[in-house]
Amino acid sequence: MIKKTGLGYFLLISLSFLSLIVGIDSVQADEDRDATPEEIARIKQVLAGEGCSLDDDDDVEFYLNRNLYEVDDAICSDGKIYEIYLDQNFNIISKRQDD
Repeated sequence: MIKKTGLGYFLLISLSFLSLIVGIDSVQADEDRDATPEEIARIKQVLAGEGCSLDDDDDVEFYLNRNLYEVDDAICSDGKIYEIYLDQNFNIISKRQDD
């Protein structure tokens, strides 16, 4: 138990502030979910139109906080592997070569 002294109140306020910061940080962290089969089918259509394909459906995630789909390891017609981001309307907004 923290004594109600100047130092005790300081510790109590400091711990409360710290827990608030940690709580806010965890709320802002990216939460994701696996894409549904319907979403994956639509994403495969878009990728095919760009000359790309997806080998593993598990490589597609949807980030709730950013409303973005992330496709890892898309293979494109140039033989390179890319990380591709699509918005919630399935428009490609970023295509970066995967390292």
